Amino acid sequence: MKSGVKVRRTWSRLKLPFLLLPLVLLTGCAHISATIQAYHPADPGVPLEVAPGEEVTLSVTVANTGNRARPFQVRATVRTAGGVFLRELSTQLSPPLEPGEERTVSWSFTVDQPGEYWLQFSVYDGDELLAEAPANPQRLLLAQAPSAPPPVSGKFSTGERVRVMEPLNVRQGPGTSHPEVDDPDYPGALPVGSLGNVIGGPVAADGHTWWQVEFDRGVTGWCVEEGLESLDVLLGRKPPS
Repeated sequence: MKSGVKVRRTWSRLKLPFLLLPLVLLTGCAHISATIQAYHPADPGVPLEVAPGEEVTLSVTVANTGNRARPFQVRATVRTAGGVFLRELSTQLSPPLEPGEERTVSWSFTVDQPGEYWLQFSVYDGDELLAEAPANPQRLLLAQAPSAPPPVSGKFSTGERVRVMEPLNVRQGPGTSHPEVDDPDYPGALPVGSLGNVIGGPVAADGHTWWQVEFDRGVTGWCVEEGLESLDVLLGRKPPS
């Protein structure tokens, strides 16, 4: 009788490790990993050009290459050209990213000052870094202040008399994209010697300075500056400009 009891106790001791074995195996098979599939902007050779004060979108696509759903933390770090930390944008994935699933995370970032902005994207599981791209921060944003427009000519003043110096097209607006005026008194180009009064301009467009002129023959429209001259200059009453 005592011998039988001893056998049952021995079996109970042996049975517990066998019951725990599947749990141990499952725990040992957990694999947590992630990769960065793509990010934007992405080309350091051609950085995204923006104006200071402009808002841009930074984005990164993350894939879960492990076998457990995880609420990864995705980050974008912004630095100056000298490596000075400026800002970190961060998102915790919710719901968790399933194995084999990809997800794109985006942030809005406002470029405050002119200069180069160096970016790097990363994926964390808790405090553990799983993926980083590019491998080192790269110049992916370039902020440039808009160049000042070229100075507009002040050759004429409103009301000034002008003379056509070469066969001259007259257009409905300032620029070569505007059609020529549709007027029975307009022969297709005003002949040399036509006179008129400046009533508008100057406007810089298509590499030219444009003036609006009301001609004596009844035609009104926009002309390029190089086809006109001040009557006062031609008569010696005003120095050339």
